[in-house]
Amino acid sequence: GLRLKLTHRDSPNSPLYEPNLSDFERFNKNVEISKARASRFHRFNLQNASLRFPLMHHEYLYTVDIGLGTPVTKRTLIFDTGSHLTWTQCKPCIRCFKQNQPLFDFKKSSTYRLMLTRNKLSRGFKCRSEGCFYLMQYYSGQFSRGILAMEDFTFGTSARVSTRVANMSFGCGTTNVGDFGEGVSGILGMDKVPISFARQLGDRIKHRFSYCLTKIDSNNTKESSSYLSFGDDAVIKGANARSTPFVRMIPDTHYILKLNDISIAGQKLGLSKGTFPEGCVVDSGASISLLNGNAFVKIQECEKTYGERGLFANFPNMTFHFEGADYEVPWENSFMMLGKNVFCLAMKSENVTILGAYQQRNMRIVYDLKDDKMSFAPEDCSRGAA
Repeated sequence: GLRLKLTHRDSPNSPLYEPNLSDFERFNKNVEISKARASRFHRFNLQNASLRFPLMHHEYLYTVDIGLGTPVTKRTLIFDTGSHLTWTQCKPCIRCFKQNQPLFDFKKSSTYRLMLTRNKLSRGFKCRSEGCFYLMQYYSGQFSRGILAMEDFTFGTSARVSTRVANMSFGCGTTNVGDFGEGVSGILGMDKVPISFARQLGDRIKHRFSYCLTKIDSNNTKESSSYLSFGDDAVIKGANARSTPFVRMIPDTHYILKLNDISIAGQKLGLSKGTFPEGCVVDSGASISLLNGNAFVKIQECEKTYGERGLFANFPNMTFHFEGADYEVPWENSFMMLGKNVFCLAMKSENVTILGAYQQRNMRIVYDLKDDKMSFAPEDCSRGAA
């Protein structure tokens, strides 16, 4: 197993921390990120030490630091369970977005090599005699284009020593457009496609990974980090774990759950069976959750009733009734405080349903790629930051 540290972008220690943004500006930015991702999902129908990645705050998105090449160079990548290819900006760059870290120079790495066309991970990409090429398109017109390559990646572990995994496939981007943020140099793709980082690690991580997203707000910006863990570290301690199977789609790319209904304060909304025809996508790259329009209207009506009874503290918890498992969202993960007695429901109406990062805070989530299921349990994620 391996692990990497996760860091939230609202942490002052994050490379993407923006101290001058107001709470309202942050909220609007999160809404636009999540809505744009929704359009993407809709368009594509969507030794015994454990490896671990540190997760870092990134405005309700999270980043990881990972070592690439020989000698090792640090790359800061956005952690994204809704994307499959891991890529970073490389020299020579035809067109690149501004980043604080130097561009990856593959000519200086002794372990870099092009992906061969006979590599099974090249399926679905355009290949010619000189190599295989990729084009990744994201929300708001962002994209990355480049060549597929093989390289060594270096991780931290639970034993507090680094370890190297050789010959991992990744994208070396030479044309990259979009506002990814100057503090990052690419994406860590973690969905279900064979070329995703998690699927490539495969047997080495016992086909599972987990994370527990810490919470932070503008009134409490002290560092609070957790880990993206793999293998033996990717477990839920205690007996309160619940599991629900992933829905298998064609193509089977995203982590999708069957959502049957939603409750407010223990009272089901009584949503019809056809309310969530495409299921619910679990997406760490979406800042906030998005809900099918019919469900969103009912939630608004219900929450308004509670709001008229008093102040913010009177708002109830929300429960997502997935197939075989109930996922409870505490009220502090349902609303964003934008000032004194000013708050907004941290969800938006869209044509697809996504469980975003804000609603995943303080929940240990385990992805089991072998048994094709997700397990989860409430946890104080700040306690796992050591």
